[in-house]
Amino acid sequence: MGKDRLRHRRIDLPSYLFVVYERPSSLQRRGNTQQYKDAVRKEATKHIASPIFSDDVEIEICWVTRVREGIRADIDNIIKPTLDALVGIAFDDDKRVRSVTSTLIDRKKDNTLSAYVEDLGPLIYINKDDAVQIAIYSDRRLAELGDEEAVRKQRYEEFNKRFKEAMKR
Repeated sequence: MGKDRLRHRRIDLPSYLFVVYERPSSLQRRGNTQQYKDAVRKEATKHIASPIFSDDVEIEICWVTRVREGIRADIDNIIKPTLDALVGIAFDDDKRVRSVTSTLIDRKKDNTLSAYVEDLGPLIYINKDDAVQIAIYSDRRLAELGDEEAVRKQRYEEFNKRFKEAMKR
């Protein structure tokens, strides 16, 4: 994995990592913003038992889609609805967030990606029009969840379980 030019020092393992299969609200018709936020809240609640109260929260949002002709994929507009949906679940206040990164991956284009297979699998190999992966980093929360190795092992086991279930279909 490459290094960013400038960022806070952190353990490069998200405390929480989940995928929402919903088109982000920035490209939906007016009034459907709530649908995206509800999907984020529902999925976040499955993974997060209590909000983070430390000030070391960093968020990475990765949206995988097929950009439609004539529609501009405005990646920066998905940040606010995503953060708003996570308030009260992932963190008590979005002022806790010190960094947000958003990435758009257009399935119609050739992309060169660098990631762990268990992170990319739910984005690339699922036949959905839209997938938004949300990674929430907090070294303090990661320490509460167990050490780095334990969290990686648990995430890998979850990936293998989902992969085996998908292969049965």
